[in-house]
Amino acid sequence: MTDFAGQVAYYACHQVYLSRRAFYIVVVDMSKKLKEECRLHDTDRHNPTGSLFHSWTYRDYFHFWLQTINTYCNDGITQKDPKDTTETKESTANVNLHPVIIIASHKDKLGGILQKSDAFYGQLEASLSEEQSLKRLISPYRYFEVECPPKVLSPEQQMSIDRVKKCIVETVQKLPHWGEEVPLKWFELEKSLNQKKANGEKVLKWSELKEAAKLFSIDEDDLNDVLRFLHEIGKVLYFSADKLKDTIIIDVQWFVDAFKYIITDEKHFARKDGSNTQVNTGKIPGRYIEKVWESIKDDQDVNKFDINVNGKTEKHHDFLSLSYLNHKDDILQYMDKLGLMTRIEAQVGHGDEEEMYYIPSMNRTDLPETKKIAINKTQKSPMMVYFFKSYLPHFFFFRLVVNCLNKWEVFDKESFFKNAAFYKAEEAGHCFAIAVNNTSVQLQVFTCDETLNEKCVKNVRNTVEDMIKDITKTFHKGIIYDMGFSCQDITIADEDEKFFLKESEISQKVRTSKEMSCPRHFLGTSKHTIDTNKIRMCLLERNSTLYSKDN
Repeated sequence: MTDFAGQVAYYACHQVYLSRRAFYIVVVDMSKKLKEECRLHDTDRHNPTGSLFHSWTYRDYFHFWLQTINTYCNDGITQKDPKDTTETKESTANVNLHPVIIIASHKDKLGGILQKSDAFYGQLEASLSEEQSLKRLISPYRYFEVECPPKVLSPEQQMSIDRVKKCIVETVQKLPHWGEEVPLKWFELEKSLNQKKANGEKVLKWSELKEAAKLFSIDEDDLNDVLRFLHEIGKVLYFSADKLKDTIIIDVQWFVDAFKYIITDEKHFARKDGSNTQVNTGKIPGRYIEKVWESIKDDQDVNKFDINVNGKTEKHHDFLSLSYLNHKDDILQYMDKLGLMTRIEAQVGHGDEEEMYYIPSMNRTDLPETKKIAINKTQKSPMMVYFFKSYLPHFFFFRLVVNCLNKWEVFDKESFFKNAAFYKAEEAGHCFAIAVNNTSVQLQVFTCDETLNEKCVKNVRNTVEDMIKDITKTFHKGIIYDMGFSCQDITIADEDEKFFLKESEISQKVRTSKEMSCPRHFLGTSKHTIDTNKIRMCLLERNSTLYSKDN
């Protein structure tokens, strides 16, 4: 069982835990109104001020969790257990591929208000849009109301908990992978890794693991399959397609905690030099990351028990600090891969000796109007828009920002905002911006030169589009988006849903006409024409208008 941390800064690392080989319990406080803003009740825990979650309600968070489960898991198709002969209305026979059990907690805090049985479930279900297909994740037969009194549970209250336990058992036994046969030697290797973790090992190299696997008659090809399986069930972190293959993290919680210590930074090392503004833009000097990890040895909350490390007994809190410092490079490579954090010092002019890192989820700075005005004074491409039809994952943009940093230099020291980022294109004098709003990721190339270079625009689009498709492949089914353009000259990061033109619907007309009437605004005062020359400079020969994990 994994209990996700509630603070918004943690959400970026939930991707490490979420698996299609799981069921999920979503707990909702039924004593709160769904339309109330959470920050008004729990500022210490959530602290969303300035973040993307600043004005979120309890309903927004409920939707967020269901969308997150849908994003990282499976396609949500409900299937009937062929062995189950019970009536659907009286059982959990129909179980989703990643079912959600809903717990409505704090029923005892309703202030004596008589709550009709399951009325709160009706409110939750009614809040879900049909278009997002989230309703199929939940069921009234996997919904329970519980009380949380500060005393021993009454027999009635205990019965409520027992009903939850029964539902968990029934749900697990109906999961599609229940009863799946897995080679026994895989679990022998897993037991070996658990022992290494108990002995204080956090990271293994591929060469070490290959030798250990031989003891269980697992060859190199099989080892890839074992590690993918263990990664999928949350036992290890492993990526086989790139340089990370040489390093396997066998203590996942240890890795996530490394990120947790940085983003919480309770001793405020990164702010002690008056760099509060810098921290609010997500930029952290490398020396402060090391200070945060070094400080763990003084943290009274860390269990200070003895631990056996390679035959030597050490204090756990001292060893924990050293483990982060000794594996700093491995940790940072994985954080870069997951879009949690990336190194930027060489690109932002801090000098060769100063390590700087960017953590997108910490950025609480909006794109300023001055930056938007400056772009509008340049020669710029039309707004290229990737419109997410059902749901835009909140941390999709963060991973795209990090991927772009690995390809291009940043525009200047003030290039990062919570909703936009700026880079230098490969063509001299050309730059581009990527941005995010409620429904879309946007891309726009601009220059102070007299003419915008068409080849540069297409190259940037081509590369960014490949990155978007690669990121999408890391999700499971359900993330679908259209590529298109804004029909009007909107500003980067503005909402564009009312101006979105799907490329497949206009590309033929764009290629053959100098201008065209806007197909979205052809009546009344909104009628206007579109300069097809500008859009034509963005068109690629390889055009696919609908993207998902499968293509």
